Amino acid sequence: MTPANVHDSQMLPRLLYPENEHDYVWFDSAYSGERFEKLFNLCGFESLIYEKWARNKPLSKASKEFGRAISAIRACVEHVFGHMTMTMGGKTTRMIGLARTEAWLGLKNLTYNFLRYLQRAASLAEVSSY
Repeated sequence: MTPANVHDSQMLPRLLYPENEHDYVWFDSAYSGERFEKLFNLCGFESLIYEKWARNKPLSKASKEFGRAISAIRACVEHVFGHMTMTMGGKTTRMIGLARTEAWLGLKNLTYNFLRYLQRAASLAEVSSY
């Protein structure tokens, strides 16, 4: 968790743990470039950066398939934030202090996970009743 006045790219080195179980990182095209590639190589990671389509510059078949896989993963993640925004009062907090904010977000995430569990359990019960 970071203050709102800090850009994502400034916190990137703190997210790259050398003891991570995977040797690759997933980012969008905002993190492409020589500066980021050097950082990824220095930390021992291979970058899997999502390429955007541009007019008169078609993507290769491999890039299209990679983009589909990334989009499917991203949609799952975005659904969590969409659910929090639409039904749980949003993602914004007015807490004072990092410890309170972390506790508040932790409880919100736990609540989301409970709701998701109940939803999945209900759908599995419905399927097994057929």
